[in-house]
Amino acid sequence: MKKVYLFKLKFNTPYGLRVGGPKEDISTLTPLKIGQYYVIPSSSWKGIFRRATEVLIANPNHFRGHKGEDVTDDGSLDELLEAKGLENKNDENVRKERKRFIAMWNCPVERLYGSEYFASAVTFSDTLIDAEINQRTHVVIDRKTRKSEEKHLYSEQIVNVNSVRVKVIVRDRIDDWIKTLKFLSEFGTFVGGGKSRGIGYAILDWKESEYAEVDGLTRKIMFKPLYELKL
Repeated sequence: MKKVYLFKLKFNTPYGLRVGGPKEDISTLTPLKIGQYYVIPSSSWKGIFRRATEVLIANPNHFRGHKGEDVTDDGSLDELLEAKGLENKNDENVRKERKRFIAMWNCPVERLYGSEYFASAVTFSDTLIDAEINQRTHVVIDRKTRKSEEKHLYSEQIVNVNSVRVKVIVRDRIDDWIKTLKFLSEFGTFVGGGKSRGIGYAILDWKESEYAEVDGLTRKIMFKPLYELKL
């Protein structure tokens, strides 16, 4: 059985956050809520982490969709390529698709978060938050004049929470994943809206986060502090 890693990650959110919900009132920005809980969906977490990994690799080929990237087709991925119907090396279009597949397979972003050829290697939980709301009033600023626009007031509801947690399963590219975690623990990221006002700033708490290794079906899972993880 291939080793799988489980993570319980804690993010400190000193200024609260707001992941946008339905617009019931055009003058009020409300957070997403399901039942009694405010929610950060798994899809939002995936986008947050994907952006962080993209910043880390800063690979122009990734942002161009790996089209025309120079790679070596040495046959090591033949089994995967054949499963995708890309076995005919005599066809010019197939050769191009093979190279694009190989480029994506070698890309940390595509391998971790998925591509059109293969599934994501990471799975995120939703985050449910039980907290109070801070409601703030803002005025719309004209981007050209930098002055407030008359009669353009709106309210923003901010979830008053100091930290949030997310659970993650990682099945591949663990080295690249850990680099992403370290980046988020040093520089942080933003969750949801209000970035220009500092709302949603989140930084990974390296000391309060945990991980576990799973390499068997019957062994009891033991979580350890993230700072103890050594690869």
